[in-house]
Amino acid sequence: MVGERIAAAALALTEGIGWQTIKRLLNAFGTPQDVLKAKPEQLERLRGISAQVKSNLAQLDLARLTDDLARWRAEGIHYALWYEADYPTAFARLESRPLIVFWRGTALPEPLRTIAIVGTRQASAETKARTAQWSAALAERGWAILSGLARGVDIIAHRAAISRQGYSGAVLGCGLLRLYPAEHAALAARLQRNGFLLSEYAPDQLVRPDWLVLRNRLIAALCRAVIVMEAPAESGALHTARFAQQLGVPLFAVPNSEGNRALLATYAQNLPETPEAFLEMLQSLPYPPEQSNACAQTRPLFEE
Repeated sequence: MVGERIAAAALALTEGIGWQTIKRLLNAFGTPQDVLKAKPEQLERLRGISAQVKSNLAQLDLARLTDDLARWRAEGIHYALWYEADYPTAFARLESRPLIVFWRGTALPEPLRTIAIVGTRQASAETKARTAQWSAALAERGWAILSGLARGVDIIAHRAAISRQGYSGAVLGCGLLRLYPAEHAALAARLQRNGFLLSEYAPDQLVRPDWLVLRNRLIAALCRAVIVMEAPAESGALHTARFAQQLGVPLFAVPNSEGNRALLATYAQNLPETPEAFLEMLQSLPYPPEQSNACAQTRPLFEE
């Protein structure tokens, strides 16, 4: 008989099953194992579940998934499901929270001690210098630096934090075994020694453009504040900023680009002159409370 954890992972990795769908399935059948044992006619009668999801469930290969999970574990990859203790509680604030997360490295940091630093892939020389200075300074003061392992601002932020023996983490829009961009593999290996790599996608999955956007909601949820160093009008960093606004996470920007000026005209605050002034200002800003649909409240879905 398939165990609960394997069954839950199978559901979490099924294309088309998200937070709302998993709730419908579990409310209808009880446990992940019961969902997998449901007959086609039972699924057919269930409203709110697409025909594609029903087809995907019928084609699940549990033996292969079990082998994959063992192989990923041998590669040093951990995973946590939405109802487990290791699952980041910060994601409970997301309406579209991931059902499973994979990570490599050390333990995930507390959001209260994490700063996200993001920006354009084609940063100016001034922005590159500012990013390196701020990332190093915050890392020296015990803050974890979070970004997306992308070219430009992201990679500079990671490298500067590591250069000070600081803690840094990256959230990916691909599987942990299919790094994008591949040229950052050496840095990714260093992050695993004093930081982490995290993804909601199966480790063998190649990058997808929409996943690069979606990963930004996880970056916003995992941090105490977001700093946008530089962003043109169509920069992907603006997605992180928008998610931060939705979550009530403090957002800071430098008035040096079209995207940043737009942020400052709406939700963002001007980045103070120094990291010391920034941290002092941050102390006065509230951290957004957990929403009522917290992660712990998913546990009754598994109680008999």
